[in-house]
Amino acid sequence: MSAKGPGIILGIAVVILLLAAVFAGLWINRSNSATETEDATRSSERAKNLAELQAADTATLASYGWNDRANGVVRVPVTRAMELVLPTLNKVQANGPAASCTIILCDIWILDWKA
Repeated sequence: MSAKGPGIILGIAVVILLLAAVFAGLWINRSNSATETEDATRSSERAKNLAELQAADTATLASYGWNDRANGVVRVPVTRAMELVLPTLNKVQANGPAASCTIILCDIWILDWKA
């Protein structure tokens, strides 16, 4: 048994040294990484892109324009669209369930009034 004892201890020592070398290599590689700088750069770029996108959306929602000129579909500011739709919706509600009103709200307004 004494012959096996030093072999097992030597094997365990080699495994521990190899694990220590792997962890040391990973630690050194981590400290030399530029990911923190890259993450900060990406974060600032994303924030800038989001601000630009929100500004463009706000400008689109607050302006008149053509969505599909060939088919005569226009874009109306949201506040003005509500001013145009509310009187008709109030009239439809007053007429009861026989009247119908279809409104699709997205980039394109499609209004179908039957009263």
